[in-house]
Amino acid sequence: MYHPMPVHAMTRKRTCIVVPCYNEAKRLDGNAFLTFLRREERIDVCFVNDGSDDATLPLLRRLADTLPDRISVLHLERNRGKAEAVRAGILHVAGNHDAVGFIDADLATPLDEVLRLVEIREQAEAPAVIGSRMRRLGVQIDRTALRHYTGRLFATVVSILFHLNAYDTQCGAKVFEAGIAGEIFRAPFLSKWLFDVELLLRLRGLPDHPLSRTQEVPLHAWYERSGSKIKPSYLLRIPIELARIWRQYRGTGTLYS
Repeated sequence: MYHPMPVHAMTRKRTCIVVPCYNEAKRLDGNAFLTFLRREERIDVCFVNDGSDDATLPLLRRLADTLPDRISVLHLERNRGKAEAVRAGILHVAGNHDAVGFIDADLATPLDEVLRLVEIREQAEAPAVIGSRMRRLGVQIDRTALRHYTGRLFATVVSILFHLNAYDTQCGAKVFEAGIAGEIFRAPFLSKWLFDVELLLRLRGLPDHPLSRTQEVPLHAWYERSGSKIKPSYLLRIPIELARIWRQYRGTGTLYS
């Protein structure tokens, strides 16, 4: 069980962005978050401390003390991995917001891009909007060639296995209508890092087929950061985890077996 820290009740309907944090004390740009939130009053942030053993938790508490009505902190006593940290945060805030989303703590996706995703979802009344790191003229997608082509290979495999047309399932910037988020985040995920694929499959399995109305939005900017929490050895587990996901969701794309 996770135990949320006492936070100020959030009663205003708005969008809340969940930010999973594991040992992010040296990378988290607190000032960037504060500046953004003071400018964009419709958006809140929920930081999820995923069992960090550095100074992340005190840093998050200081940020929450600075803007107590806009920033909340959810503390997981032990490290659960990104999927569970995001899931816990989404479920923690979904009931008090119109929309919820998540981004990475290193701000690889700039906060202005997150705002753009929020506004696109609102204007289109879409059940979900997902960012996409699509290289094209006139944008700044700062990604090494290795990660780019590895990502394209992964996307091709996912498309073949699951018949998903998404260009970039793994981009760490997504926004959902709160009620739908409550459904697709309700159950734990099979994978700590490939849960983005599961999210799309769960959307496809819901009544009214919200996946068909989901929008994939090419980002104007994305910056690769050092300090990834994914160990190189994990790459060897990707085929195994994809096979587990395929067995769980094959056929109808239903949430639960």
